[in-house]
Amino acid sequence: MLYKLKKLYCSLPALVMMLMLCAGSAAKVMADEVDLKVISTFIDVHSGPGSEFPIFHVLSQGEVFTLLKERTAWYKVKTKRNIEGWVKAESLAYTELIDGTKVSVYTGSFEDYLNRTWEITAQGGAIDKVTAMSVSGAWVWTKNLAVEATFSQALGNFADNKVWSVRMRQTFFPEWHLSPYLALGTGEIRTKPRTNLVQSGDAVRKSSHYEVGLGAEYYLAQKVVVRAEYRSLLALTDRDEQERLDQWMLGVTVFF
Repeated sequence: MLYKLKKLYCSLPALVMMLMLCAGSAAKVMADEVDLKVISTFIDVHSGPGSEFPIFHVLSQGEVFTLLKERTAWYKVKTKRNIEGWVKAESLAYTELIDGTKVSVYTGSFEDYLNRTWEITAQGGAIDKVTAMSVSGAWVWTKNLAVEATFSQALGNFADNKVWSVRMRQTFFPEWHLSPYLALGTGEIRTKPRTNLVQSGDAVRKSSHYEVGLGAEYYLAQKVVVRAEYRSLLALTDRDEQERLDQWMLGVTVFF
């Protein structure tokens, strides 16, 4: 039998904040000073990093310019005539390096979300009305399918609990900003009684489990996705009657 969990092993808000900071730092990569050549008809240059700033210069086809730095999907550039301004990140798709290599730039768009390869998720919630948390990593195989490994840990008043799961996730409408999914998986639950509180033995109890998850992902912005899910876990115990656990989770995902 699983022991009730009454404490959180670490601060969920702190973990979520750390994940958000990682997403922010990944989305804001400073560019080294590098020379590029325009391969389209022209590229507009703004006086500041935003569409509200006026266009005061145009880079013409074949012109070479230098990238200086990046700020939230805008790049500061400098021409050979020492004119400095800002261009949209997506405009760099119409440039190439001096050696002819085409430039590929992350723009933080929904298209990048659809083409992601890896996900890291931190969630908090409850298992049978008891506080719980989990972290997971996923390899996005296709736009519809992902293979995910999850780990949960909580320190209760009477036991330390760890849960491992491996599962397959099916996303039904990946092109939607709010997309539902179904997950099927299996894993192991380990429960270790606290010897200072539990007098009857201290052996680690292990039990396999199967799980079904129903959830939804909402693409928020940049590399951040909000994720909510309900899981039903069936623990295979030594008793004739197996134990079923209900788990509700809410958290954030960053993708790469």
